[in-house]
Amino acid sequence: MATGKTVKEACDPKFSREQLMFSERFAEDADLLGALLKDGSYLVSEVEKKIQNYKKGKVK
Repeated sequence: MATGKTVKEACDPKFSREQLMFSERFAEDADLLGALLKDGSYLVSEVEKKIQNYKKGKVK
């Protein structure tokens, strides 16, 4: 009956790309989220990590 998820993972809500783009929390990075995220649902921690990784990237 165990699903392999921890209690924390089971309690963390996931949000759609649109919900994240139009949220107050990510207002400054809405355009970036539009480019980085595909349709689906994401944890806030996943989105924050994607933003950090993108901003740390080097310009070619």
